[in-house]
Amino acid sequence: MPPAPPTEAERPALAPLAEPVLHPVPRDVDDIAWWEAIEFRAFVDAYLNINYNFPKPQADTNAVTHPYDPHNGFSLAWAGVDATYPAEPVGGTLSLRFGPSANRIASSCFEGTCDSDVGLTNVKQAYASFRPGGAGSPVALDLGKFDTPFGVEVAESQDNINYTRGVVYWFTQPLFHTGLRVTADITSELSLMGLLVNGYNNSVDNNLGKDLGLKLTYTGERSDHGGSLFSASLGYLVGPEREDFTLQECPAGEHFDPEAPSSCSPGAPGEDETQSGVLDRPSTNFEGLRHLIDVVGTFTPDDALTLLVNGDFGVERIRDTVQEDRFVQHTFWGVMLGARYAFLEKFAVAARAEYLSDPDGFATGFVPNDIELVTGTLTLEVRPAEFLIVRLDGRMDYSSRQIFKKSVRDTTGGLPTTTLGVVATTD
Repeated sequence: MPPAPPTEAERPALAPLAEPVLHPVPRDVDDIAWWEAIEFRAFVDAYLNINYNFPKPQADTNAVTHPYDPHNGFSLAWAGVDATYPAEPVGGTLSLRFGPSANRIASSCFEGTCDSDVGLTNVKQAYASFRPGGAGSPVALDLGKFDTPFGVEVAESQDNINYTRGVVYWFTQPLFHTGLRVTADITSELSLMGLLVNGYNNSVDNNLGKDLGLKLTYTGERSDHGGSLFSASLGYLVGPEREDFTLQECPAGEHFDPEAPSSCSPGAPGEDETQSGVLDRPSTNFEGLRHLIDVVGTFTPDDALTLLVNGDFGVERIRDTVQEDRFVQHTFWGVMLGARYAFLEKFAVAARAEYLSDPDGFATGFVPNDIELVTGTLTLEVRPAEFLIVRLDGRMDYSSRQIFKKSVRDTTGGLPTTTLGVVATTD
């Protein structure tokens, strides 16, 4: 379990969470009713977006690099509710989401069956927790569907320093996993997490293989008199993400024959023969692997300033479309730098800069061409009421290829936008 977050008195004014809290701080629930021990959060997130390329139609015109604010004009991003029962020793977490952003996450699997296909669109997280030894135990286990521990940005805009999410978050990192997560406190400052999961963004696996992950986190303790707070993490995830079978469709006048060199033999399908069939590709599970290295650093030198850095390097071996027993290696990498400064109790400014390199187009989906993405975001934030967050993002996305829509039929390499995001939240 990662070390407990700072208390409200210790937390910098308006400071964002660097990463979601995976386990709430244990507390004694023996003396209260079970329903009183449940910790709730609810929120509604809406936005107004202006794309200065003025594309038509308005729907999904920004979706290439703006996953959760893809539409122009007024739109609802989503609404959500979280409920967590502390594991003392048994607990659980349920996070429900409703709206376009929930659909985007649920349909983000690489191949096979996405969560949107099996009735899990609105279930962002659902896992059971077990803490051997009860409250205060250094080890915790989770089984089910949970958010990824990698990266510095999360899907919920109110937990980030900017309203819009970046390209490093969207293109290089998984969004969620389904499987087993184990966290352990090694010392008061050092924690270790292990994952055994289906892979990237799927509750129904598309192959027999499983992903293995590790994350080591160091969190310095803030002194009683304040001072700097520093945390850093190093994560690694490896596993097969592509299907380990293929459907062979034979042309007219031939039938499926797995023993034939081309898997098809002359002649129309007979009584016990078919036009198509499934071919096994077991080598995918040990040769077609994706590797991800994730590095995160957070530094809070004083109560007003927060600095963030996130770097990712990925390698994936993809089966050659011509020579099927051969795998071709593809790499991608990206870096994000962020800073946030709270001028007053209710006002803050934040900035983010990113660079993403995808030489073969596999991380971004623009196969087979080389593509580079650069983004810059400046955010003005005001909290006019206790449970209301208003953010104004001015953002410029640049691509080495013309991937953004402009006007009715044109494309361009730049995407200038202004996004006004409003979040009403209970915390």
